[in-house]
Amino acid sequence: IDANFSVGSIFGIWPGKGVLGRTGREQVASAVTLYGPRTTLCIALPSTSTDLGNDIAFEVTLTNDGFVVSRAKIQIQTSGKVFAPGNLRASNDNEQYNALIQHWISERYTLRYTGGMVPDVYHIFAKSKGVFTNVSSEKAKAKLRLLYEVAPMGLIVECAGGLTTHEARDQSVLDEKIDNLDKRLGVCFGSSDEVLKYKKFMF
Repeated sequence: IDANFSVGSIFGIWPGKGVLGRTGREQVASAVTLYGPRTTLCIALPSTSTDLGNDIAFEVTLTNDGFVVSRAKIQIQTSGKVFAPGNLRASNDNEQYNALIQHWISERYTLRYTGGMVPDVYHIFAKSKGVFTNVSSEKAKAKLRLLYEVAPMGLIVECAGGLTTHEARDQSVLDEKIDNLDKRLGVCFGSSDEVLKYKKFMF
């Protein structure tokens, strides 16, 4: 905040009481707020939470008259040459991650990286394309918490038509069990083709 860049809040909503032993797939809704030049709120509702029969993600923006719907549907395109590589220190001793970053650079992907998960993933929602990674290594441990950041944001990504995966295995982050309130893991979020490309480099 001292640096005066955009920050945000992440919310995940599970039914009932307690979250230990559960997964992000059980969320009934999630949301992320971005406090920037505009205050926006992106909301995800899985098909099980509505009578529409499909997942939805949409955006509302704070105006002088309160929140108004600014985008009725957020839809992530299947591909998009925009990358946000989190935890870059891991590329020093994670050869696969370093190779992936070099691939993005050589293929002239556009770098969009602030160091904040909310603005970096929200950029994917705003532009409807791109890929966000936060990968760990032996010397640069995973930072993102499954319960508070990964699962809620992962639900929005998937409800908007994107893909998510655990950093080291072919599994949606929404299927990762919450067995510790502080459980941390590396991730990849974004356009489906870009996440598949991540898997080819990393697995």
